[in-house]
Amino acid sequence: MNTKTWTSRLLGLALAFALLLTAAVAPACAETAIPADGTYTGSANGMGGALEVQVTVEGGKITDVTVGSHQETPGISDPAIEQIPAAIVAAQSTDVEAVASATVTSNAICEAVLAALSGEGGEEKAELAITVEPDVIVVGAGMAGLVASVHAAELGANVLVLEQNYRVGGSANTAGGSISGAGYAIQKAAGIEDSAEAFYNDFVTMGGGEQNMNTEIARVHAERSGEAIDWLKDDVGVEFSDQVDSGGYLTMNTFRVTYTAGGPSSGGGTYFVNALMDKLQGFIDAGQAQLCLDTMVTDVLLDEEKNVLGVEVGDTQIYAPSTIIATGGYGYSEQWLKEFNFTNITSNDPNTAIGSGYDFARSAGAAFDNMDYCSCYGGSVPVSGFQASLRCNINYNGAIWVNTAGERVFNEPQATSMDKRTVWRTADQNIIYVVLAENMITEDSPLFTGMMSNSAAFTNEEKIAELLESGYMFKADTLEELGEAIGAPKLAETVAKYNEDVKAGEDSVFGRTDNLLAFEEGPYYAVYTVPYLMMTAGGPRINGEGQLMREDGTAVGGAYLAGEIIGSANIAGHNTIGGIGHGLCATWGRISAESAVKNAGK
Repeated sequence: MNTKTWTSRLLGLALAFALLLTAAVAPACAETAIPADGTYTGSANGMGGALEVQVTVEGGKITDVTVGSHQETPGISDPAIEQIPAAIVAAQSTDVEAVASATVTSNAICEAVLAALSGEGGEEKAELAITVEPDVIVVGAGMAGLVASVHAAELGANVLVLEQNYRVGGSANTAGGSISGAGYAIQKAAGIEDSAEAFYNDFVTMGGGEQNMNTEIARVHAERSGEAIDWLKDDVGVEFSDQVDSGGYLTMNTFRVTYTAGGPSSGGGTYFVNALMDKLQGFIDAGQAQLCLDTMVTDVLLDEEKNVLGVEVGDTQIYAPSTIIATGGYGYSEQWLKEFNFTNITSNDPNTAIGSGYDFARSAGAAFDNMDYCSCYGGSVPVSGFQASLRCNINYNGAIWVNTAGERVFNEPQATSMDKRTVWRTADQNIIYVVLAENMITEDSPLFTGMMSNSAAFTNEEKIAELLESGYMFKADTLEELGEAIGAPKLAETVAKYNEDVKAGEDSVFGRTDNLLAFEEGPYYAVYTVPYLMMTAGGPRINGEGQLMREDGTAVGGAYLAGEIIGSANIAGHNTIGGIGHGLCATWGRISAESAVKNAGK
């Protein structure tokens, strides 16, 4: 076995979440003594990982702060990177006010400057030998990877967990706490009768038929999802509420979605992460598991038949009988998204969802299913490029949606979440214009809202002026001129017909009855919008044991999958079932762990 050493950091839960809480809650900026003249460097963790600074001291004063390498989100982090260094120089202190739209980045800059001036220079990566001889390698320490790691260790395997990010949890750190299953204890306590067969039937009927799914793994998921929730509660110690409902998406015939004590809102998913990491830490302390953060797996090791023998971390080769790929989806990979799904798209996924697991599966010759189907949301204004950071209120007072030809595409107020996804996903170039008139805009009704960490307050007037200048919003005195500006020749005709229908009190095109408001005299506006996504739906093919499969029906030896990479569409068809994301992590993290441990001879 080749067990070279590599540069990494082995961090426990306490450190990882201390960093998270520091960044997300309290400003890290504080006073510090200014050292002797010279140039100092320091680093701290930002939203995407390590952020480095260089601080110059001359004549006993801070004269320059420069942000060096970092992985912060372009657009969102820019104001902090521009403003915080200058503010520190002006104040001669790191006790400065964070930029509201980029608090995490602001605090990271302050922490890094403090580290530089204190002589600490930030964390240094230590040379670290592998401390376990792995039976199972788990690639990714999001919820799926944590479930797989804990369960594999429970079953007696030595487990090596490799995570590219500086913290565990992945998407679960910002997700709500929903999870779905059939026949689990909380559901039974609520007096709800359910069965695996009923769950599977909902997949079929709501997902557009069995042709849209992998029926083998859909049945396995329905059968084992309930026990996975019970395991999280009883064995792992996840704190759950007693709420059971149909979830936040399409309504199933049976209430089978429950929630952590954190509930459905953002942050509820951390209850899964915290409890799983507590459990994994026990195995780490016992020497049975090792967690390496900031450790990017660059490829899988293959034999001549393309079976997986282990992984590569840079130039280092690490071998194990079984490898579990739990890298998440490809929602932050423009390459994969534009290959299969979209012409124009923005992402609300974490920047670690780069599709590396899909690359690994492709190199092993895996088959892929449902890659042409990808759920999305409508109304992103791509001011930050690929990273979604601004959303238009697409159901604004009286507004209509038009395609690139200037034609309306739906009954706007009545559109369901599935309808909206279909509109933006199938539109020409995935472009929809939200069109409205001056008489519809009021300052007490926001036309735009921020996404991700872009939470700065702004008025309609400010944002409209900014978007007009940047070319994501168009303004004209006549509808003919507006149509010409956006290249939509039928716009004036479309609005004229809509105005006639508003006057008559009935939308003759789509039957709209709500929020009917005529376009009065100009000026008129059009907002350029594209889709944004939070989860991908297709993935590499697996069998009922979680093993990676090829098109010819053969299995890829030594390779197992868990979590979002499996693809929700391969289980639930072409829809979104409430709680399916965490369900994929819990159910298939356990299944893949059991198969991987058995393959390792444990």
